[in-house]
Amino acid sequence: TRAVPTAPSILRRSRARRGGKRVRFAQVTVYYFARRQGFTCVPSAGGSSLGMAPRHHRARRYSLSQFAHLRQVSHRQHLRQHLRREKLRARRRELTQNGTVPSAEAAGLTLADVSDDDLDVGQVEVGDYFYLQPLPTKRRRALLRASGVRRIDAEERQELRALRLSREQCGCLCRLTCEPRTCACSQAGIQCQ
Repeated sequence: TRAVPTAPSILRRSRARRGGKRVRFAQVTVYYFARRQGFTCVPSAGGSSLGMAPRHHRARRYSLSQFAHLRQVSHRQHLRQHLRREKLRARRRELTQNGTVPSAEAAGLTLADVSDDDLDVGQVEVGDYFYLQPLPTKRRRALLRASGVRRIDAEERQELRALRLSREQCGCLCRLTCEPRTCACSQAGIQCQ
């Protein structure tokens, strides 16, 4: 038997032709936008969605190492704030007999009452912890006001509630075959889901 010669792979040729070129990044450009009321996203609860202005007001360039350091510092600050809020909640619970009886002392506690010494930041790996977390409505409203938004549209809350409800009721009730007379999809002029 004689060995049949095989044609060289097209993939190997294209890799060889590239000559080992690689994309290398030297800088990161970060664009900063003013915060606005969103109207484009749907938070999981409440109103006052967060958005941003249509144009950035500032741009900064960083080297890769500077940017990595800035992210780490920012993530550590967010983690510290999160742990501070958790510690405050725990103290309030202790003072209110496990949340059953409210007390004036618990109501008077603020984030300033939780010191950095009370936090176990060293016990948490920042890279493993950090991810975007949903914000409660009060916190979103506070962020908007702190960013200079004077008038928060109250009607957005009702619109967002209606959107969330409509997303829960997606499609139609047809089984196996479409019944155009009763099919909500067909009546809306779209294909049966």
